[in-house]
Amino acid sequence: MIKALIFFAVLLAIAFGGAWLADRPGEIIINWPWLDMGFEVSLLMGFLLIVAAMGVAVVLWIVIKSIWNSPRSVTGFFSSRRRDKGYKALSTGMIAVGVGDLALARKQAAKARKLIGQEPMTLMLEAQTAQLAGEPTKARQSFEAMLDTDETRALGRRGLYIEAQRRGDMEEALQMAKAATDESKKAPGWAGAALFDMQTAGEDWQGALVTLSQNYANKHIEKADFRRQRAVILTAQAMELEGEDNADLSMRPLLSEACKLAPGLVPAVTMQARILNDARDYRKASKLVEAAWRIEPHPDLAQAYVYIKDGDTALDRLKRMRVLFGLMPDNVESKLAMARAFIDAREWAEARSLLEPMAESHLTPRICMLMAELEEGEKNDFGLVRQWLARAVGAHRDPAWTADGQISEVWQPISPVTGKIDAYEWKVPVREAAHAEQPVLDSSELEPASEEKMVLIPSDGSQEKEKAFAVSEDTVEEITPEEPQQKEPVVEAETEEKREAASESDVVEAAAEEAGSTPPAEPEEPETAKDMLSAEEEKPEAETKDAKAEEPKAERVEKSAEKVEIEKPKEVEFPMPFPPDDPGPKKDGTAHKPEKRFKLF
Repeated sequence: MIKALIFFAVLLAIAFGGAWLADRPGEIIINWPWLDMGFEVSLLMGFLLIVAAMGVAVVLWIVIKSIWNSPRSVTGFFSSRRRDKGYKALSTGMIAVGVGDLALARKQAAKARKLIGQEPMTLMLEAQTAQLAGEPTKARQSFEAMLDTDETRALGRRGLYIEAQRRGDMEEALQMAKAATDESKKAPGWAGAALFDMQTAGEDWQGALVTLSQNYANKHIEKADFRRQRAVILTAQAMELEGEDNADLSMRPLLSEACKLAPGLVPAVTMQARILNDARDYRKASKLVEAAWRIEPHPDLAQAYVYIKDGDTALDRLKRMRVLFGLMPDNVESKLAMARAFIDAREWAEARSLLEPMAESHLTPRICMLMAELEEGEKNDFGLVRQWLARAVGAHRDPAWTADGQISEVWQPISPVTGKIDAYEWKVPVREAAHAEQPVLDSSELEPASEEKMVLIPSDGSQEKEKAFAVSEDTVEEITPEEPQQKEPVVEAETEEKREAASESDVVEAAAEEAGSTPPAEPEEPETAKDMLSAEEEKPEAETKDAKAEEPKAERVEKSAEKVEIEKPKEVEFPMPFPPDDPGPKKDGTAHKPEKRFKLF
């Protein structure tokens, strides 16, 4: 644009000068005495001749310059064309790597190396192609070559860091991350984050604090994340000091700063409250727990609050718990902690008024345990205690410290799976949350089986699968049981000679047993499942039976030593008029005496 304005300004000046000379006529006389020649032209014509001469000079200069630079121009043309082809191959290769086309990526990488081998991005294409092909050695060589150039040094270190992580060489990965952060004050974000993660995973808390401060100074993390992570690291340092000599003196400044940075960090608050309790600074400890309770109510906070003074009675703890309950009266943890205090103080009605609504809406094992303790303490009803303990098995899970699918009884600063800091959260485990909408089975909702319902199992001796029918007043349900294993009946056959040789003493013994209402031994004939079931049902009648039987006698089954036939059982009339082991009276009314007594043992 500027050049165009200059061009038009020059034309305007020439036109203005020509017009000015035209208005003022004159002559230009050029006389060369030594040539005996002279020229005489008008002033306007002379001006035009000067302008034309200047134009010719410019044209000649351009022509001469073009001829002079022609070899370089020709070389530059071919070089530019070659470079354009190389960049096109580089771009195509990067796209091929992105879509996973290994063959095309290799082809374009070789082409780019041939055309523009001096470009740093060709090394990047070769490294990514090697990664795509699963050749870590070649990828490593390409990334190491990038370290020789200032433009690609940071890229090479990141590539070597990723390759080291894939190999599991955490030592080299740590070195690459440290080198990237030490190279400049404003280190790249990936290097600071990687170094911090590896330091926390290795529990290098002091180094992690330094790296965290650098990341915050370089604006790689937000202020809230910086405060929370620093508080977690300080708490982890305090946990390592716990148990040592004079640990409280070393832990107190660490936990004090941690509580200021993250007032809702439960483990820091509980440990600091214990230290303040030991120092008899009860007021400061109470305020510390109250501030944390407003942010995140937790059972450990309630425990630390009610037991903040040693030697307090249950009523003193109840009074203190009322204060904490008033801060978050609608929270579940507040209600559970308050119920716990009521039970300890034997305030059964107040505890029940808190627990029963929660048991109806969302039953958890903690609620069941408290209800069981309540029933035992108030009513001493161990039946209800067992019922609540049984319901606890199928209740929803209580919140717990959870990180990456792992559940821990206590808080930990890092995840045991990934090593990530501040991974533990107080929440319902994921597996339980997925089924949170399923109702809990209440034993009071279970209807007892109808007394009029009975199960009939036909048995016809066939090999076909039996079917059972559940019969009630209004419905008939067919039940298909699993096919039982067939067992061959074991029959002890006796010869005719053994039957004839039965001793009279056996007959006398049998008569004595019948007189004493002692049921005789079971006959040695095979029994069906129905017979066994009927015998079990009629045992009470056998013990209280009358001496006189009024119904017809039962049929005897004759067996032969050579051939044993199993007859189908006949229908049995319920209730039976006589015990199943009593053959009944004869038709003439006389007592029936068995011809043979069988003994199983």
